[in-house]
Amino acid sequence: MTHAGQALLVVAGAGTGKTRALTRRVAWLITQGVSPYGVLAITFTNKAADELKRRLVELPGGGAVWAGTFHGFGSFLLRRHGDDIGIDPRFTIMDRDDQLSILKAIYKDLDIDKSVLRPRDAIAMISHRKNGGGGRPPLDLTLPGVAFAFDQLFDAYVDRLRGADLLDFDDLLLESVRLLTEREDVAALYGERFVHVLVDEYQDTNLVQRDLLKRLLGPGQKITVVGDPDQSIYRWRGAVVRNILDFGEDFEGAEQVLLERNYRSTANILGAAEAVIERNHERHAKRLYTEREAGRPVLVIRCRNSEDEGRAVATQVQAWVREGRRLDEIAIFYRVNALSRGIELALNEHTIPYVVVAGTEFFQRREVKDALSYARLITNPRDEAAFSRIVNVPRRGVGAASLQRLRAYAIREELALTEAAPHAEKAGVSKRARGGLQRFLDLLTRVRAMPRAPVAPILEALLEGSGYRASLEDSGDDLDRSRLENVDELVAYAREFDAKEAEGDLQAFLERAALVSDQDGYVGGTGRVSLMSVHAAKGLEFPCVLIAGAEMGYFPHARSLGEDAGEEEERRLFYVAMTRAQDALAVSHAVRRQTYMGEEHRAPSPYLGDIPEERLERRDLATWSGHRSLFDAPEPSYAPPPQDDADVVRDTGLGLEVGERVLHPYFGPGRLEAVGGGGGDARVTVDFDDHGVKQLLLRHARLEKLS
Repeated sequence: MTHAGQALLVVAGAGTGKTRALTRRVAWLITQGVSPYGVLAITFTNKAADELKRRLVELPGGGAVWAGTFHGFGSFLLRRHGDDIGIDPRFTIMDRDDQLSILKAIYKDLDIDKSVLRPRDAIAMISHRKNGGGGRPPLDLTLPGVAFAFDQLFDAYVDRLRGADLLDFDDLLLESVRLLTEREDVAALYGERFVHVLVDEYQDTNLVQRDLLKRLLGPGQKITVVGDPDQSIYRWRGAVVRNILDFGEDFEGAEQVLLERNYRSTANILGAAEAVIERNHERHAKRLYTEREAGRPVLVIRCRNSEDEGRAVATQVQAWVREGRRLDEIAIFYRVNALSRGIELALNEHTIPYVVVAGTEFFQRREVKDALSYARLITNPRDEAAFSRIVNVPRRGVGAASLQRLRAYAIREELALTEAAPHAEKAGVSKRARGGLQRFLDLLTRVRAMPRAPVAPILEALLEGSGYRASLEDSGDDLDRSRLENVDELVAYAREFDAKEAEGDLQAFLERAALVSDQDGYVGGTGRVSLMSVHAAKGLEFPCVLIAGAEMGYFPHARSLGEDAGEEEERRLFYVAMTRAQDALAVSHAVRRQTYMGEEHRAPSPYLGDIPEERLERRDLATWSGHRSLFDAPEPSYAPPPQDDADVVRDTGLGLEVGERVLHPYFGPGRLEAVGGGGGDARVTVDFDDHGVKQLLLRHARLEKLS
């Protein structure tokens, strides 16, 4: 980490200590006389940024380093200089629900048919266009009427956001690039301040983020990026793996360092993962190694259906607990969120405590978003999405008809919806609705007069003054009592924020809530098993990991089939899942799944066929037909590769002979080379077309003759 050149790429494989490498780099820079104030460290999630800050604070002067996310840095720039390019620094950051609310209003205004273009598809395509078109387009614009509808929507959406001082996540980056491009003085200001720029998880950057870094870097500035092409898994949101592969072309004179020692996983887990990922082409050639013991083989569990898979998962969790593992040392991953249902049912049946990790879940709950919408109108009076959401929550007589009249007046007078509210009588709003609207506006006026910090008293004033809290307290509905608890939890969260952030205010609090990600939802030490998507698992590690649903259609996902870039990313995603495991890794798959089209036969993931057989232990629960419970079946122990055996027979007893062409459900077609041993220990050697020579226990081989 003592590189003194202009640009440095650190290719840090899974478990090689990339965060430590980044912090050590900062420490070395400071010891060389670089001011901590002149160091900018960027990562992708609040959780990663907090961990980076925690480690930097332990270094001499490290607390002065600016450390945060890309979106946080974009907000940092625009809050200070947005007015230079026509952006009100009081802007509100929208989430997907806010986008959907705005779009639905536009659909109604423009009379666009939702069957031609669904709102959620439109949101994805808006993001794709704003991010420069990197990755796979989420929408086929060649379909009849789609391109015309989308162009209308896009233009109206951009105008609506601009008129309400709203920015979506993509705008935080796009407008920052525009700021640094149009205002050379601002670019020069930060070029002089940030002498060293360091970026974590560079493989996850999109084209706009790359451009932001290039605009930020001036003569004399230096950049260090850390990442791993093998862990680039966000193509669906615009990430471009070519950014890290082409780093040397984008930043002249760049040097490259490989970190290849894995400190996390056992040799069997790491060897299995490496066997999967090495079949990709878009990657930096490297070979991870570990000095840890071999450990147990990777367990592959074949199940009959989703229900049996859930029970198999619960049984494996219990087995790990019997070995002395705590529940919070165990994680269950899945590619598709729908898979969690069967697993949750089984865990409940076995009374195994668990938590579904989704950092955005709390902040997406109705009552939490309501409370935050009140607060957003304090910082941004023009926030149309927040206004529309809570102007009649709790009910104050401002119904849909009144809101529509107000919106029509706003469009006619070229006003923001919130600016039209004081003119409700001119808009034709009823007297009763005008009274409720005025009480609502009076509350906002009173609270805007309060100091913007601490935050908790502001939330309390809004919740009490609006009657929102009372409406939940007075309700006899158990669900409303639960919502009241969540509202109280939000206030408690604000108190924690007030205690931790000495300079934090309401705007910073709202920004923190808006930029939360799935990874931010994981909290260790809960005493419960963690369930999460593989995307949410990125950056985490657990002693014991089980990957569910390792089948064609899920791994790789059906949407990626037939597309090289998509299939390579799916392989990377499976690799990321595998490399989260430290000591034990299990993978489950079902032979059949119930889908919306009925029951489907599912083939196992081809990635399982890439793993050397000697690193696997197989447990076949799909063929057990005894009278006892499926999970009372004897578990086959791991069998080492067969040794040379003089007692060789040519006939397998399955109508197959040495020399014949055979088909295996995992490895595909091949040629039967040898048969050895006898009885339950009989083994076969097969030279597979795509996977080379494998030695298998005959009783588990499930070979079929190919004509």
